[in-house]
Amino acid sequence: MDQQQLAKAKEEMRLTQLEIDSKIIKSDITVIKNNHLAHMAQDIDRIENKLDKVDQRVYMILFSIVILAASNVIATFFN
Repeated sequence: MDQQQLAKAKEEMRLTQLEIDSKIIKSDITVIKNNHLAHMAQDIDRIENKLDKVDQRVYMILFSIVILAASNVIATFFN
């Protein structure tokens, strides 16, 4: 083989490896897009639901504190 043929063979091998790498990257992107993003969306929804429950608990505690303070004020007026 002369130098030109050797260089051409190396270039073809390099292009083939690049094509293989790009196919692997494309399949990884597809897996991430179709699988992992869906699971992440589910996890985010679960976290949002938990935060909503925490918000409700905090508001109930604050409401209870306000009611207790108001009842103490009213009790001092009637004593």
